[in-house]
Amino acid sequence: MRRALTIMLFCAALAGCELPSPFQYKVPDLAAVAPPGDFAADRAKCDQQFPRRVGDYLAHAQCVNAAVEKDAVPFARYLDLLKLQEQLRIKYATLIDQGALSPPEGEHKIAEADELVDAAIHDRDVGRQAVAERRVDRLQAMLE
Repeated sequence: MRRALTIMLFCAALAGCELPSPFQYKVPDLAAVAPPGDFAADRAKCDQQFPRRVGDYLAHAQCVNAAVEKDAVPFARYLDLLKLQEQLRIKYATLIDQGALSPPEGEHKIAEADELVDAAIHDRDVGRQAVAERRVDRLQAMLE
């Protein structure tokens, strides 16, 4: 009796569910949606949305930082280095937009920070903590 009652309740519950019609389902445009963790695609969107011109550098840096937060931070081994890199990206982009640095100078500074971060990651990975810390010190000095 209990079994029959359970089956009847289950069937009644299912009968109340509305299944979507196959004609109502809209397939998402996969070309327009980058999968989570696809930093290259998200970075390309930032490059397209905010081209490299004075006045757009800060918006571009914020867009790239958002992509880093979405795509890289969840998998980051060294979160402190990514955060320093994000802060430096904002600093130099702001200076470019304010006219305190020329775009080539600012881009050079950002590239220098990126190289230091990459080198510090490598140094930590291979166990050269002292070398990595000197690089981190240089990054922090760049923030001042």
